[in-house]
Amino acid sequence: MRVHWRDRLIIAAPLAVVGLLALAPVIEDGPTLCPFAICTGMACPGCGMTRAAAQLLRGDFGAAMTFHPLAPLIALQLVAVWVWYLLHRAGRANPVSNRVLNVMLIATSLALLGVWLARILSGTLPAV
Repeated sequence: MRVHWRDRLIIAAPLAVVGLLALAPVIEDGPTLCPFAICTGMACPGCGMTRAAAQLLRGDFGAAMTFHPLAPLIALQLVAVWVWYLLHRAGRANPVSNRVLNVMLIATSLALLGVWLARILSGTLPAV
């Protein structure tokens, strides 16, 4: 089987992102790049996820949970999808049904919205 450049990219890109998150310093104050936050003036449902992922990679679970409580779940889902994709490309995993994918996406979206609303109501939403 011939290895295509896209296959290499699919393997290398997530590893490069993990490396950058692990090596880059966590910046508490910085410019906001989130279009939702820029337009509304309030943090979006995923606000803090990048900093939480960086802390997870450093092994600081408490700090990661402070930045965003769903970071471990989202990270686990991303790793699972990446591993499944690699296995699927190698012919060792079956396709996932649309129903399973839809349930996972809806459940994750509802969890993000629920945490966002809880953070708004409790006053713990990060400042923009």
